[in-house]
Amino acid sequence: MKNQSLVLLALSLVAGVAGARTVYDAGKAFNEAGHNTYSFGVWSLLRVSGEGLGNVKNFETYVSDSGNFKGISGQSSGASPWIRVNTGATSVQSGEDVLPNELLVHPANPNGGKESYPSDAVRFTAPEDGWYSANIFAHDASKESGNATTNSGVQVSVRAQGKVLIRQIVSLEDYAANNPTHRFDFQMPVRYLAAGDTIEVVIGNKYNASSAHSSDGTGLRFIVTKEDEGMFYDSGIAMMSCVANAATYENPYGTIKDGSWYFLTTTVPSADADLAALAPGNFSRMTSARISAKGTLSGGLVGFGTTGNGGSIKSPYVMANSGSTYSASTAPCELVAHPTGADSNKWTTIRFRPPVAGYYSASVVVRHVNNGTENYDYTGVDVYLLASDHVVTNAYVFMKDFSATTARLTFDARLFAADEPVDIVISPHLDQHSDATAVSAIFRREDIGVYDAGRSYYEEHASGRCSNYFSDSLDGNAKWLLSMKSDPWDEAHSALGTYLNPSGTMLTWWTHATGSSNNGTPPRFAMATNVIASVDSIYLGGTGSPLLATTPYELVTQTQSPSSSDSGSASLRAEVPSNGIYRVRSYARDLNGGTGSNYDGVRVIVSAGGYAPASAVVSRDNGSAYPYEAALSADRLWMKQGEALYFTVDPRSSNASDATSVSACYEKTGEATARVINIDITGSDENYVGVGREGWSDWTRWNAIRFSSKLPAVAERTKLNCREADSTTKRNVAFTLKRDSNANIDKGWSPTGYTGPTLLCIWAKSTGPSDTYTFKLSKLKANASYTLYLYSSKGTDSSGNAVDGNAKFTVDGVTKSADEMWNMRDAKVLTRFDVTSDANGEITGTFAAGDADTSSLADSLQGGAFNGLTLVGEFPDYVASGTKFIIR
Repeated sequence: MKNQSLVLLALSLVAGVAGARTVYDAGKAFNEAGHNTYSFGVWSLLRVSGEGLGNVKNFETYVSDSGNFKGISGQSSGASPWIRVNTGATSVQSGEDVLPNELLVHPANPNGGKESYPSDAVRFTAPEDGWYSANIFAHDASKESGNATTNSGVQVSVRAQGKVLIRQIVSLEDYAANNPTHRFDFQMPVRYLAAGDTIEVVIGNKYNASSAHSSDGTGLRFIVTKEDEGMFYDSGIAMMSCVANAATYENPYGTIKDGSWYFLTTTVPSADADLAALAPGNFSRMTSARISAKGTLSGGLVGFGTTGNGGSIKSPYVMANSGSTYSASTAPCELVAHPTGADSNKWTTIRFRPPVAGYYSASVVVRHVNNGTENYDYTGVDVYLLASDHVVTNAYVFMKDFSATTARLTFDARLFAADEPVDIVISPHLDQHSDATAVSAIFRREDIGVYDAGRSYYEEHASGRCSNYFSDSLDGNAKWLLSMKSDPWDEAHSALGTYLNPSGTMLTWWTHATGSSNNGTPPRFAMATNVIASVDSIYLGGTGSPLLATTPYELVTQTQSPSSSDSGSASLRAEVPSNGIYRVRSYARDLNGGTGSNYDGVRVIVSAGGYAPASAVVSRDNGSAYPYEAALSADRLWMKQGEALYFTVDPRSSNASDATSVSACYEKTGEATARVINIDITGSDENYVGVGREGWSDWTRWNAIRFSSKLPAVAERTKLNCREADSTTKRNVAFTLKRDSNANIDKGWSPTGYTGPTLLCIWAKSTGPSDTYTFKLSKLKANASYTLYLYSSKGTDSSGNAVDGNAKFTVDGVTKSADEMWNMRDAKVLTRFDVTSDANGEITGTFAAGDADTSSLADSLQGGAFNGLTLVGEFPDYVASGTKFIIR
């Protein structure tokens, strides 16, 4: 066990900077090598006596070709054992399709022991020291089925450093023993290999039977990746790191190097519903509970489950193979999860919270490992992969359905804020019996720079500097400030001035607050100096429900009462390092709550340059209509060096039980090189601060197309010679709006008491789908690409509830609703089109209300609202009207 512990310790490292990954593909390499050799690069093809590789022999390189399948055999006649590769550009059918560059492997008949080397082995030899992962995909590629005597399948074994990690029978036939599958996908956890260490896949007769080798063609893909040290988060390794030390044997478990892992049961909405038809969603609204009993099961499985009679562990559970070799149908460090059935309505959830912001890729391999007995209606499981509460992909996995025995669920390079969850959810498919499911989940953080408040805060305080105004760990020109606000939507703020040195009950917390008494007066920010931590020691006031634990790098905020003399909102302020276009991501969760009007959660607001592109309310009040955690994102924010993004936590009407975690990150996605023209319908030619969907966030020019009491009512109006958003550059660009019925253009306006900017607060109004307006942008560059943002408004119905603005826009035959929120404070929505001007330099579209029945809307929004537009692209130079060109 000493060596195993060292391997587990090494595998758990996740700090460092990524470099280039190297992918080794056995089939592709064999094809490129000429498919008539047994040794090529890091790969070798061997004839072996069995799984143990006690007797090994090279192939004699007899050519063994058949159509697109070309390769070598161990006999001059071309008979088995042989290994071929599909050299064609398309899949080839051999029972089941074999992909291009995929190996087709066939063992030999031992003939009562006369053939000493009947099995095939594909060996990878590490060319240098480093971190390696492997993926193996095997399937029965036979052309026919038969009986147990002749067509009982093959045994696939995976070995690493001389030890058998996993073995599996692959067969078309149901009567093969030991839970056969038609497909077998396996993912080897990332491990450190010294140069010369090997990984092998061995394919042989089932148990080396003397006469059971007919139709044993097996499709095989064997891919090894030399990874970058320090970029991996593995579910099994994390579980084993957790249970290896009694002091950290807990759920949730987490460290800076491992990320944070939770093993949960999630209660689904209805015990009577057909669970197979319930795709999980809105998980943050459902009831989740930790699987908290520590225990063991047979086969060396250790982990967490539910306590049964006499203290025994029962489902739901999440366990891990604690051994160093194959056991209980699982590989070392592979998890086994089991949900409970439809009667108790609880699904097993494995949750990962990334410790730092960044781009993550996921590779989750699931295998149904227990096919039950005929006494039960065993039906397999449904598995879902969710990112931030949204289903990315799902699969049905069932031992008895040979096409669905294993599945690989993935996503590539998705941006996550720190602590934004990824969930692997396993539910019984109709019935829960024999639903043990092997799970290997590996998340890889990509080497893409992201500015991260939590990581930067941690590195600042761990160094002993403990400054409030501190640099981002990615770039010293990017700064963070802990502040407070009296108006959460406004840019006005003041810095939190007090840092509390950890002492006494505060020994495990770094805290900044408005006052120094006890653990500080809210608003405040704090972070645990250790790993998983309880928030109770920094929480003041209110009793609420128990607080959730915080994870490494997780910033905790607490607000002040809105009526307090101190500002009520806690706010993270980010100063961007350079001019450019930025993308923002935030994640927030209510750490405690209660029931009643005092426990109304918090509102989290992302704002920049005078507008708020994202906002959400989170609340752990069980009766709340809001989720307890939510992701916020905003894209294409034009920022100048030193300008600020704000991530603000507002107490709403009460600050009772408002302990909240908030993560904040952003990235620069490009340079701001395009030009912008803004048009405000029924407005005035003015400059406004930062309220355009694109453009710089300082004073920005808006061109007005006016309709007022001082101007005659008309059906059509045009704005000529629009200026760019820089307020000075004039263009010949013109905008025309016409009501197609020739009735006068109808106006709508913001409701009484509106206090926001006058920009976009009045609009052209359509009364229904048949009341259309045509709009045209002209004098543009011909056949040029533009991005067109069309603005509308959300309003309120007669009861004060938010409703859509009911606007639909059509450009180039494509119709879209204006339903993307872009300024949460003023309830403004938009839709976007990527368009190309015609040969005359024109873009034409239509606008109308989407629904004829608008009686429930307030007077100001009975119909559809067209507030204005932003056009982004390149424009012809201005030519003054009446200019005469003389060509001689």
